[in-house]
Amino acid sequence: MEFEHNGQKYTFSNAMEEIVFDNVRSAISRDSEMCRCVKCFYDVCAVVLNNVGTKYGTSQMGALMSKAASSNMQAVGVISVEIIKAINLVKGKPNH
Repeated sequence: MEFEHNGQKYTFSNAMEEIVFDNVRSAISRDSEMCRCVKCFYDVCAVVLNNVGTKYGTSQMGALMSKAASSNMQAVGVISVEIIKAINLVKGKPNH
C-alpha cells in the first residue's frame, strides 16, 4: 500500500519479509531433498511469516526496522527454527 502526505510518498513494509526470504532461500539451497520451485519457496515463506509475527514500518523507517530485526539474535534464532519447521511441513506435503 502506498500513500502520499505533504508531497512525500510512503509505503508500508514488513521488515520480516526480507529477512525471512533471504534465510529461506539459503536454507532451501542446503536441503537436497527440498523442492526448489517458486511455489514451494513461497509456501515455506508464508508459513514462516505467519509464525514469526510482523514488523511493519513506513518508508525509511521500514529499512531501519529491517536492520534492527536482522541484528537481533533472538529473532534470528526464532526465524531459523520456524524455517526448519516450515521446510519439513512443505517437503512432507507439497502443494503441486
